Amino acid sequence: MNRIESGQKPTEEQLKEKVVKYYDIGLNLFCKQFPKPEKVVEEAWNNKVCCILTGTDTKENRKINDFVKSHNVFGTAGIHPHNADRAKQEDFQFIEQVISENNKMVAVGECGLDYDRMFSTKENQIRCLEKHIVLAEKLNKPLFLHERSASDDFIKRFKKHSDICRKSVVHCFTGDKETLDKYLSMGFSIGITGWICDDRRGKELREAVHIIPLDRILVETDAPYLVPKNVPGLARTNVPQNIKYVVKDLARYMRVEEDILIKNAKKNTERIFQIGLKTRTNYVPNR
Repeated sequence: MNRIESGQKPTEEQLKEKVVKYYDIGLNLFCKQFPKPEKVVEEAWNNKVCCILTGTDTKENRKINDFVKSHNVFGTAGIHPHNADRAKQEDFQFIEQVISENNKMVAVGECGLDYDRMFSTKENQIRCLEKHIVLAEKLNKPLFLHERSASDDFIKRFKKHSDICRKSVVHCFTGDKETLDKYLSMGFSIGITGWICDDRRGKELREAVHIIPLDRILVETDAPYLVPKNVPGLARTNVPQNIKYVVKDLARYMRVEEDILIKNAKKNTERIFQIGLKTRTNYVPNR
């Protein structure tokens, strides 16, 4: 860490190091598991974790847009594929509005395709994803992407959108090496969660992550879900400060030192989401 000499004005990099160690790029804050959202982000901040709140429908997008204005967090706005059947044009107009007007709303999404549980039809999921792609290109913002059991259709949607791939992140990746290699070849960055900590479910992921370049890796908790299984005794509700356990296992399977992973994930997050001191208008220690 760069030292700040007495009487010397700190550089932007020194200030960022002092305040934030980790970015949790995927926190689902407004849910029943978190009755006191302010406390969740305060405890994260006190553990040097800055969170990006995930928007999945208009109600949540509205809450996030309001919340980020007065707290040490950022947000995304989008329509989750589970909600695609209910998506209306007004929802996309609202996404465009809040991202255009609030520079702490840093990405379009969560959006994508989910053919696992099929809460919305394939047709509506595809239509909804394509609208997000167009909107992200218009706003020059990254996409915060979701994909489950839908990689073929997901890849097809981006064949004519290579530029947006290089700006965007596939969040909570849980697939195999073959799929990961395809996403990396398209230019996507990759978000990894506590799935990597699961001996039973994370085997394929553990065998794949070593191919992720250090300039394409991001880390997240997906809290309150996906509690890391590599730490006995953790509460059943995941929290952002558990990101250190994700990093520990991810570094092991990427075959890099933890400090190197932390540094690169932080740098990648700030680059992709265009996070700097000029946008962190509320970044003061919580009292």
